[in-house]
Amino acid sequence: MAKDIYKPLIIKTMRTINKIITNVDCKYGAPMGRSNVGKPPIDKKIYDCHVRFVSLAYDFGGAYWGSPANLRVKYTKDLNYIEFYRTY
Repeated sequence: MAKDIYKPLIIKTMRTINKIITNVDCKYGAPMGRSNVGKPPIDKKIYDCHVRFVSLAYDFGGAYWGSPANLRVKYTKDLNYIEFYRTY
């Protein structure tokens, strides 16, 4: 009997937040925060997400934000608009 050569194709999708919070070059120390991109669109849905911190003051990609860890990001799926902000 022939071996099963057809295996299910597993596609691992990347969450949008992982496209926004990418690893940074910390060769000379962590950068201070991240840049905002574009202006809020009128005709596209804007998403909002909490940014996960590690070590109390750094996002999971290595950028320094300070504390408290109340950072959020608003963005569109095409990433033409990205805005980081804090909640108090």
